[in-house]
Amino acid sequence: MAIKAQEVMQKDLTVLSKDDLVIDAVKMFYIHKVTGVPVVEGNWYLVGFISESDILKAALPTYLETITSSTFLSNNGELSLFDKIHDIGLRRVEEFMTREVISVDPSASLMSVADLMIRKRIKRLPVAKDGKYIGIIDRSAFCEFLMEGGVLGEQ
Repeated sequence: MAIKAQEVMQKDLTVLSKDDLVIDAVKMFYIHKVTGVPVVEGNWYLVGFISESDILKAALPTYLETITSSTFLSNNGELSLFDKIHDIGLRRVEEFMTREVISVDPSASLMSVADLMIRKRIKRLPVAKDGKYIGIIDRSAFCEFLMEGGVLGEQ
C-alpha cells in the first residue's frame, strides 16, 4: 500500500491573509520557525504562498542595481537598504506572495510528493483538497516520518 501525502502532512493551519502586512509574515516565520506560510482567503481557499525568499528578493537589490548605484556602495547605502526593508514590511503580503502555488492533493503518493519537492526545490508544500488548504508537508516531516515509521530506525 502506497503512503499518501495526508499521512505525512502536518495539520498546521498557520496561514496569512493576502491583506496581512509583510512584517506579520516575518514575525510568523520567526515565531513558528518556518521559512514560508500559505496565504488563504475566504473558506481556507489557497491563493498564494509567501516565503523568506520572496521577501529577500524584494528587499535586496539585484546585482545590476548594486553595481550601478553608488548610494548602495557608500555607507549611506546600508541605510537605504534598511529603509527599503522597513518600507516592504509595511506593505501587503499580496504584493510579494507567489500566486501560482504548487500544492498536492492529500491522496498524492509520498513518492510523487518527494519527487516534486526535490525537482522544484520546495521546502514547504501545501496540501489542498478542492482548492482548500488542509495542511503542509515540509522536509523535516519526511525525516520524522522515516524515523517514526522505522524506515531509517534501528533494525
